[in-house]
Parts: sequence; structure tokens; C-alpha cells
Amino acid sequence: MSQDPRIGAVLQDRYRIVSRVAEGAMGVIYRGERIGLERAVAIKFLHESVVANPESRRRFETEAKAASRLGHPNCVAVIDFGIDHDAPYLVMDYVFGRTLRDLQHEEPVTVGRALDLGRQILAGLAHAHGHGIIHRDVKPENVLVTADGTTEHARILDFGLAKLKDAATITDGVAVGTPSYMSPEQTLGERADARSDVYGAGVVIYELLTGVKPFSSKSPFEVMRMHRDVPVPSFASSAPDRAIAADLEAVVLKSLAKDPDARFPTAVQFASALERTLR
Repeated sequence: MSQDPRIGAVLQDRYRIVSRVAEGAMGVIYRGERIGLERAVAIKFLHESVVANPESRRRFETEAKAASRLGHPNCVAVIDFGIDHDAPYLVMDYVFGRTLRDLQHEEPVTVGRALDLGRQILAGLAHAHGHGIIHRDVKPENVLVTADGTTEHARILDFGLAKLKDAATITDGVAVGTPSYMSPEQTLGERADARSDVYGAGVVIYELLTGVKPFSSKSPFEVMRMHRDVPVPSFASSAPDRAIAADLEAVVLKSLAKDPDARFPTAVQFASALERTLR
């Protein structure tokens, strides 16, 4: 296989691309370095299909500028952006950790650990919502977990699907997100808001606590239908061997209400309700 032509390239006379890390639906991620500072960075080039016209390029710049304002310990910071040979890219902090999905695969997650990570995810979302940014694709693959001694830190990444709440560039009528973690309104292509992220975080926390997603099917369209029409399974049916308090279950199920108005209106209120179950 020939070497990726981007390896070794220098962007803005500041960032050298060192190696290719991964490729996803939105783009290709590289490890890079800030020249002169020996600082590791992640550089994400967006696929051409994501930014195929001038309007989508303008949206990219708007979202990149918005994401650069997210200075929070539970968000992966966007520190720069640009366009190289017509390919838009984001420069982010390089986080040495594993995804929440990797963690789930490696070992069962205790209730206490699930709540700690869940509250950190909600703290990051609350910060983003305060800056007018909705993530729209909260899932374990978009959460990095790092360890500082015995303390774990969860950091949300990939605000590539984020939209400014008041931006005219929001496009309704198209389902955006990952089916297993999409809110009912997102499955219909309706406008997402903070309550949509509350739902996505609720699915993540449900999965952390029970070990399974609330809805599963080989068909992504069936999963989306289930989010709209099928009641969320009880913890007892999804994890009969795990003892999970009824008040905690009630909080998580409230976050997964079909009607956005029946959910917690903010990530802060969801996190506060989780806190109360620990008292």
C-alpha cells in the first residue's frame, strides 16, 4: 500500500502531519505535532462529501469557530482550523486515551463508575449548550476516557455534526446521528435541541448501567422506529443480574421519554437528578 500523501505535510507553517490514526463517516484523523512546541495534536480532514459546496464550507467555518470556544475539561478542544488543497480540516487536542466503547468492551462498568462518567459527559454537553452548540451524535465512540492515577476523565469529541442553535444553516428533514443513540425527533429529521442530547446521553448511561442498548435490530430503520414507538425496556429486563436502584432507573428513563417536553430540559438538570440518587 502506498503511503498516505498527507503524511509529512505541513499546514499553516505550524502543524506537521505525522501519521494516520483512523477514518470515520465524517473524515480522516491524523496525529500531528505543533512545530516548535513538540505538542501532539489531532488533525481531522473532512470527507469531500461532507463539504461539497460553498454553503457547507461556510457551515464548516461557522461550526469550527463555535467549537473553538469550548474550553471545558469534558470537551476535546478545537484549537485551529483551515483548508488545505480544498480539504477543510480541524486541529484538536490529541487525547491519549481510549473511547468509552473500548472501555465497555474491556470490562463491565460498575454503577458508580457509570454515574461518574455519565455526569462528566453531561457537564461537557451543558458547557456546549451554553455556547449554543448541540452535539447531535452523543455515543460511546465520541467519548474519550483518560486516566490520571485512579481518576478517570471523560471528554466529548467530534462536534462535526454540531449546529449552532440559532444558525440559519440548520437543515431539517434529514436524520442526523447514529440510529442506536438518536432521539425520536432526530429519527424524523426534526430540529434537534439540548433535549435531543439529553436523550443521547441517556442512551449512553442506560448502556453503561445495563451493558446493552435499549433498542437493537439489524435494521437501522427499525432501531429508529423503536426509538419513536417502543417503550424503553426496564433495567430488570435488560440486566436481570444487576441491582440498580429504582430511583436511578426512573431518572434515566425520564431522559429517554419519547416526548422532548417530558425529558429533563437541560443536561444540568439531568446531572442534578443523577446526583440526588447518590444521597
